[in-house]
Amino acid sequence: MLKILSIDDEPLITKLIGYQLAIHNMQVVTANAAHEGIALAHSEAPDLILLDMMMPDMGGLDVFREIRSFSNVPILAFSALSDPIEIERALKAGFDDYIEKPCPGDALAEKILRFLAAK
Repeated sequence: MLKILSIDDEPLITKLIGYQLAIHNMQVVTANAAHEGIALAHSEAPDLILLDMMMPDMGGLDVFREIRSFSNVPILAFSALSDPIEIERALKAGFDDYIEKPCPGDALAEKILRFLAAK
């Protein structure tokens, strides 16, 4: 079973992702604060991380860099920002991919599975 870490400051989003991906036989661990997400990335050893780009306590790029300091787990930016400049900025920073919110559960699961299969 794949373990996905969802880091998003909106509890409703992480809860919804958990329900959507559980249908596809994925275990979802959630964090609703940046530092909690960093700690879980370390302790839970997820197969993939979905990381919100806009959180009040720490920006997505900073969280990404912190996790990269100890892990090479694939990290996908998961954001409502659809600005091509922001997408390019995230990808140039090293994010493995960028998924725009909202993303229906089936499409999200398919993107995750396709991404991990390609790795």
